[in-house]
Amino acid sequence: MNRRNGSSSRRPLRGPATRATPAAGVASALVAAALLSGCGDGQPGASAQTFMTNGPGTTTATPTGTATPTGTGSPTGTASPTGTASPTSTASPGAGSLSATKAPFTLPNAVSDAAAVSNNGKVLVFGGEDSTGKATNQVTSVDPNAGSATSAGSLSKAVTDAAAATVGGTPTVFGGNTKGGDSGGVTDSVQSFTNGTSQEIGKLPSPRENHGAASTNGKTYLVGGDDGSNTQGDILATSDGKSFQNAGKLAKPVRNPAVATTGANGAQKVTIFGGQADDGPTDAIQQFDPQTGKTTTVGKLPQALTNASAFTVNGTTYVAGGTSNGQQSSKIYKFDPTDNSVSEAGDLPEGVENAAAAATGNKAYLLGGKANGEVSDTVTELKSS
Repeated sequence: MNRRNGSSSRRPLRGPATRATPAAGVASALVAAALLSGCGDGQPGASAQTFMTNGPGTTTATPTGTATPTGTGSPTGTASPTGTASPTSTASPGAGSLSATKAPFTLPNAVSDAAAVSNNGKVLVFGGEDSTGKATNQVTSVDPNAGSATSAGSLSKAVTDAAAATVGGTPTVFGGNTKGGDSGGVTDSVQSFTNGTSQEIGKLPSPRENHGAASTNGKTYLVGGDDGSNTQGDILATSDGKSFQNAGKLAKPVRNPAVATTGANGAQKVTIFGGQADDGPTDAIQQFDPQTGKTTTVGKLPQALTNASAFTVNGTTYVAGGTSNGQQSSKIYKFDPTDNSVSEAGDLPEGVENAAAAATGNKAYLLGGKANGEVSDTVTELKSS
């Protein structure tokens, strides 16, 4: 479906904006910051394969808001007086690259468009869309130390295309869609998850799906998405999952972006990578400043990207996978908040879209998603190479 996706990319909206449908079976790649199912017997694990990128390659972003991939680029970026930066994206084969390996274990069930958070050294995966296209209430615990993914309980309400974050120490799931690939079903429900059980603790101001969540300075921000018909530009803030304030607006409303907290403590921002705008997929990197409540476009991805996953490992934010040019991508990109540039940081074992993502310790995990046109149970481990 589509939080990170449904039938093939996310479920098309019923309003004027429709979602692009990615062609299955093509791997081409990405990676950057945070968000992310299962119950049942474990399936046989996949054999480990490591893929790394060491070759150079650059792209250039134009100051007009349209990315122009050229294969070459200057090493510097220039910010315009309007506050919109146009950095150059340069591949860095050295520091900051990641190796991506299929874990020797899988999720209990294949799932796409789930949400995920790190929790006490583990990763919790919430809901998502199963291989039949229906929303699920399953919660899966991924234990990196044990090398396992097991059932951890269930949500009170089955959802896919939701966002998740830890609020006041409690894993919390925001909105989503209760019907998967079917029309309708967008919900305003906010669910907490503690000790294997879930309960509804509040409601969003309005139903929302296909959005992202990021937390900084004691608040969680919900960014982008749609209400089933209209792309949402409002940025919501909450400190308890029960009450919400309108904290700002996106410069360009999008659904299915990759969202992460970036920058140093005390000056952190919420960074929004790509997504599906009403006029099509975008390569824009937007940044919301909680201090000022303003959002600016600060840079460009090498190409337009939707349904990607973002996460932070060892202080560095990455964007991985997604849908680009109608194909599932395998690229991993590193984001540098000092100049808002991106550089190639590796390749996933295969192209994947709508995978849940979270980091714990010095590793990140991509969970499920869609690969080669099929809902996946694959767990991909990413670590510094």
